[in-house]
Amino acid sequence: MASQVEKMTTLLTPLLAAQGLPQPVREGIQQAIAEGKNPLSFDVWIYRAVVVFLGVSVLVTVIGGIALVFAGKGSIPEAIVAIGSASVGAMAGLLAPSPRQP
Repeated sequence: MASQVEKMTTLLTPLLAAQGLPQPVREGIQQAIAEGKNPLSFDVWIYRAVVVFLGVSVLVTVIGGIALVFAGKGSIPEAIVAIGSASVGAMAGLLAPSPRQP
């Protein structure tokens, strides 16, 4: 599935080859293609929603595991441990700073 930036670039690039296109319009199209950004690079709500969802899944698995132990259902199932571990790992990956290129 193509991203919105790729779709925009695909639609605008043929316009640059059009004959009779005024230079200011051509420059505007080139600028629009150059400035095309991925929403992940500027939309902070996407990351906040993911962190909230992963945090809730960690809390639910921990509380659910404790509830199962207190209810006398035996030990915590491996699936619950796996879900909680994966959520914690995903949060660590999202929140860890990215290495900077020199």
